[in-house]
Amino acid sequence: GYGHPYKIQENMAENMREVHMPAQPAGPMTGEQKLSMVKQQVTTQMLKAVRDTEKAIDNELESLDNLKKSDLENIRRRRMIELKKKAAKMQEWRHKGHGTYAELADEKQWFGEIKQSERTITLFYRNTTNESDKYTQILDKHICKLAPKHMETRFIKINAEKSPYLCQKLNIVLLPTILCTKDNFTHDRIEGFDPLGGTENFTTETLRARLAKKGTISYDPIVDKPLNQEKQMYHTTK
Repeated sequence: GYGHPYKIQENMAENMREVHMPAQPAGPMTGEQKLSMVKQQVTTQMLKAVRDTEKAIDNELESLDNLKKSDLENIRRRRMIELKKKAAKMQEWRHKGHGTYAELADEKQWFGEIKQSERTITLFYRNTTNESDKYTQILDKHICKLAPKHMETRFIKINAEKSPYLCQKLNIVLLPTILCTKDNFTHDRIEGFDPLGGTENFTTETLRARLAKKGTISYDPIVDKPLNQEKQMYHTTK
């Protein structure tokens, strides 16, 4: 091969000494000879520094190569474990109905859902008037978009008239109300549209951000893709 650069430089320096540096006469050295000796010493020190630096770099590169191989193997192994865990969790969620938005028949069903899912979002509604029916449909459309995007949370709804005990126990007065639970405890609620801007024309992203505020859904607005790029207005009729 071509050898190391510092070897070439070292040989060149030796050749230069052989050609340009005549044998030193006996007796005291002249100023020029002293200067020549100093230059030679500096050159020797520089060559040694180059050799030491190259050796250190070679050792570091070798260490990085070895480290890279073991690290890649560890990363692959950890990644496979994570993917298997995630796949198992997704399967468990699907089995529990996550990814869908379901209406419950009664209070007993609601307690069952709360017990089996770590995080739930329940829409309590009443469709006794055209206005209340309209508000329910607005929330339904937003929640239908959120449910399949947030598998970590169970989305359900229940008619307040079919769950009087729940409404009394949970102090559900204003309808519609979105009740959030985590680990079998209620920890957040959205009553009416005031927390969503006080308008029926709020976006899905507005509801999404509000539900994520206390961790009912996992959502990072920087990382997660928006569900809607612009405001959408919902007008429903009976």
